[in-house]
Amino acid sequence: MGYWCTIHLFDDTKFYKEIVPQLKGQTGDLTAVCSEFLKSYITGGTGHLSTLENINLAKKYIDRIHLISNSFDQSFRIHNEFNKINDYDHQLRFLSQFQGYYDFCRFFEYILFTTSADFFPHVALGKGGVLRNFDIQVKSIAYNIVEELDCWNRFFTGEMMGIANWITHEDVELLYLDKEKLCPVENSHAEGFLNLLEIARRNKLGLLMGVDMRENILKLLPAHKLINIDSSINKSDGVLWKHE
Repeated sequence: MGYWCTIHLFDDTKFYKEIVPQLKGQTGDLTAVCSEFLKSYITGGTGHLSTLENINLAKKYIDRIHLISNSFDQSFRIHNEFNKINDYDHQLRFLSQFQGYYDFCRFFEYILFTTSADFFPHVALGKGGVLRNFDIQVKSIAYNIVEELDCWNRFFTGEMMGIANWITHEDVELLYLDKEKLCPVENSHAEGFLNLLEIARRNKLGLLMGVDMRENILKLLPAHKLINIDSSINKSDGVLWKHE
């Protein structure tokens, strides 16, 4: 058994400059995006609520989002309490008792794909990560970067779903420059990853890995926000593009 993993284009520059400050309550207003998120997240939806009730409901979620977001370091990967716990069972116990944790992770997934990541195009890795599709020289730059992408962030995936990890556009550039170390096992997953890497590098984007995400919701969000799609783009093998 395994988990359904996918790789997506990710605008890490926008994420760190615009989205992280919003998540921390330093700039902007999350009310609109949170209200939209709750329409599909709350059982039965929110259509029966008045405008004021919707705003008040969103505010309750946003207060927790700000609180949790301000507990992360500058990279937005390391939580100041969770990452001090070394024992896996103790980590799970911490998350199970963490008020608003599950809601935060689902909202984090939603806001990333609303603003700074695209569900389409993506590479479906299936039940496994990137490394298993390549024969990579250990201790090479390529190996270190791919290993980082494959290493799930335990806070965001405490429920074994959601945003697993990401690499920045600088990482993508370094990986591309060392791509001769990426010796693919002959399958569409390897080919798709190399093609998506090329697209990310050309557009100065990072890459994001998701696992068992709410695809039924994410696939309905606007696609191709990060790259221009026209007749000149090569819709490469192994990469899934939205059917228009």
